Amino acid sequence: MQRWVHATIASVFAWAGNIYDLLIITYVYSDLAKCLGVTTFIGTLLFSFGLVFRVIGGYIFGRIADIRGRKLVLNIGTAGYSLSQLGLALSPNVFSLLLFRALQGLFMGAQWTAGTVIAYENAPPSMRGLVNGVVQAGYGIGYALTGVAYIFLYNNWRLFLVTGAIPLVLLPYIIAKVSDVIKFSNSRAKVRIKDYLGVLIRSTIVIAGMFFSYYSIFAVYPDFLVALGVSKAFVGFLMTVSNLALAISFVVFGKVSDKIEKRKLIIYGVLGEMVGLPFMLAIIHSSGLVTLGLMIYTVSTGFWPLAPLLIIESVPMEIRGSLTGLTYNLGSIVGGVGSAVMGLLVNVYGVLSTTEWGLIMGYGSLFMVFITLITWKGVRSKL
Repeated sequence: MQRWVHATIASVFAWAGNIYDLLIITYVYSDLAKCLGVTTFIGTLLFSFGLVFRVIGGYIFGRIADIRGRKLVLNIGTAGYSLSQLGLALSPNVFSLLLFRALQGLFMGAQWTAGTVIAYENAPPSMRGLVNGVVQAGYGIGYALTGVAYIFLYNNWRLFLVTGAIPLVLLPYIIAKVSDVIKFSNSRAKVRIKDYLGVLIRSTIVIAGMFFSYYSIFAVYPDFLVALGVSKAFVGFLMTVSNLALAISFVVFGKVSDKIEKRKLIIYGVLGEMVGLPFMLAIIHSSGLVTLGLMIYTVSTGFWPLAPLLIIESVPMEIRGSLTGLTYNLGSIVGGVGSAVMGLLVNVYGVLSTTEWGLIMGYGSLFMVFITLITWKGVRSKL
């Protein structure tokens, strides 16, 4: 099996585990409230911690990856977020939950940065869009697996959280089969970051907007569906099916991006999200329309893998890890803010108010992404 295939496989499943651990917390807010006195706001704050600390981890470990290699950081990140998840599952109080979540965020940032870049750098040039789409499909796989696990373990929240440590089994495979495509050393060419400031700012705005729209809604979406009268088992089913569709959409968008301009594809995806948003938020109270809206929104979200590529393909290898990690995870901070704000609003106005707040926050952020994209004249490519 070729080297780039091993790098892709390892990155897909390490990223799937990363997302599994990021989002699994959104299923157990009510259990945490009963057992540890966690309010909805603290629950969404836990979610936000996973995003906020990814920025620090993404930048710090991205710099390490640029000097010492992607493989080392991929191992550290995967091991770190998995062990932190065990700490979350065994936490006796709110303080320890927040502590382990912060640590987990650091290692999540490390894994995403190293995994995304090592797969890209190992891939044949003609397949880089496809490979990146496949890797980012790990998001949909990871989120879908949370739904599968929830179907069987919703009555045992601690055991449910423990399943987030399973990615530890990837470490022997990464050590044995994955390798860096270039040699790294402590000496790096001098690169002026200001030469790439325009693309970094615009990419950060695009990533921030898509995260804000998505996470402000999905941080409370399972609870929202239950409040609408959807059974917990069917919530697990919906999250599984929609996120499998999301994973497939990531691959399709990635493949098409090898032929069509990435900026245009992202615009199409944003417009699709705008169509699906009101239906998934039950603007019309119909389970069929909610399901349809959820599917339209998640399939349209397949443009996500293209946003990091705007950075990866536009900066030199010497700063690729640190700047990609910084930009992507700065965007995720905004998503974390959105989830915390939604948690606060839901705590005050009730979970069913997700409909109104989701429309305001979702359309506001997507419109910002849309404006940024249509005024973006082009991106220099440095493959």
